[in-house]
Amino acid sequence: MQNILILADGIVAKHFLERVIENIASKNNYFVVYTDAEVLPDKKTENIKYYRFDPTSFVKISYLFNDNFSQVLIILKNRIDTVASYENIRRVDKNINIVILDRWNLRLDDQNAILLNSNEILANSLIDYLPNVPKIAQNIGLGLGEIMEVLVPFGSSYAYRHIGVIEQKNWKIVAVYRKNRLVLPTPKLMIWPNDLLVVVGDPKVLKNIYRSIKSEIGQFPIPYGQNSYLFIDMSRLNGFEIEKSLEATLSLHKRLKDKKLIIRVINPSNIKILRKIKDLDGKNIEVKIDYFENGYKNIILKDSKLWQIGLLLLYNKEFENIELKKFLYELKIPIFSISNESINSIKSSAILLTKDIDLEHISSSIFDISIQLNLDLILYDIDPDSNDKKDIIEHFENLASIFSKKIRVVKSKNNPIRELREKENILLFYPFNKKILKNRVFRFLSTDSEVLYFKLNKFNQVFIPVD
Repeated sequence: MQNILILADGIVAKHFLERVIENIASKNNYFVVYTDAEVLPDKKTENIKYYRFDPTSFVKISYLFNDNFSQVLIILKNRIDTVASYENIRRVDKNINIVILDRWNLRLDDQNAILLNSNEILANSLIDYLPNVPKIAQNIGLGLGEIMEVLVPFGSSYAYRHIGVIEQKNWKIVAVYRKNRLVLPTPKLMIWPNDLLVVVGDPKVLKNIYRSIKSEIGQFPIPYGQNSYLFIDMSRLNGFEIEKSLEATLSLHKRLKDKKLIIRVINPSNIKILRKIKDLDGKNIEVKIDYFENGYKNIILKDSKLWQIGLLLLYNKEFENIELKKFLYELKIPIFSISNESINSIKSSAILLTKDIDLEHISSSIFDISIQLNLDLILYDIDPDSNDKKDIIEHFENLASIFSKKIRVVKSKNNPIRELREKENILLFYPFNKKILKNRVFRFLSTDSEVLYFKLNKFNQVFIPVD
């Protein structure tokens, strides 16, 4: 049991004493000094003692300090009395913790005194009732905005994302409330519209996170990261393939909402192209060349953390390196596999419908990229007689309505791979799951369109992580 001294006067002090009795009176011993009987609560308890005298009286206050107080609260309605009472208490005890209700913007150079600005408290409470304003924890932590709750709206770039694939640097999702129930976050937990997220982190970072969660679709590569990253291994690519990679990446950088483009070159050899790449270095493009053999895994891993990579681009021949592909799968970053088709000539984005639930998990990213690139979205139903894809089609149709994006469902019983290979200027989307990692022998024996993605590498392809 601790002894607490309260100097009370005014309506706020009266309400405070009533709250003490209702909620926490049994936890401590309270000594209340007052001058006006109006401040006293109707209900009395044994662990609250009352003393009626002027709280600015140094003699009487010093006498009370024989009870060894651990804390003092000054809740007075008069500025002069408040300052005088504070100064008297400091004469008695220079280190005791003092909490002061401040209505006058007081300035105290005292590390053991806490000023509660009543105007700020009221303003913070009122602002919580405004729409689209983050709610900040006032009585937990520092109260500076390091704990915040955010409601995920329909159309948010965070909706339908797994928590594990969201870049969380200097902040973290610590709780999810869904349908009035607490759900503890795990990497595989998917965020749904109307989820209430509790986030913790640097207040400045959280303000940006709040804006990005509230922003509608069209923010990719957020929330995977902020920047795009082109990886070029000159020992594996010829001049034409490097040129195609640069052309596609620069076009995407202009159209997507990435903050920066990082171009990483390893094993430099082609001096002419290398000079061209170096000339791209500027305000929004960073060129990084590795002249030493440090291993691509270490380089990409370090870069992904340093640059907050949200989209990794590489030529499709490099993506077929099974070791590199397995490594990229573990990074949980969207991959853009570049083909010989020009990005600027792409007219439509497309997915091959399967009964795989992973398609629903990447649907938000598909719409996001398609909207930013101004592409029509086509769903190829390769088995129209089956009903096992009905829910997936309805899911995409619902999102199309939310995002005001037209989609088209194409039904065909023909071989989907053969039929698509006859088309041109399509951007294909796939879930980046373990099917993509199958080796060449097992892939040729499969009839799964996701496993056979490599047969359609004439097209530019995007692989989006799902778990």
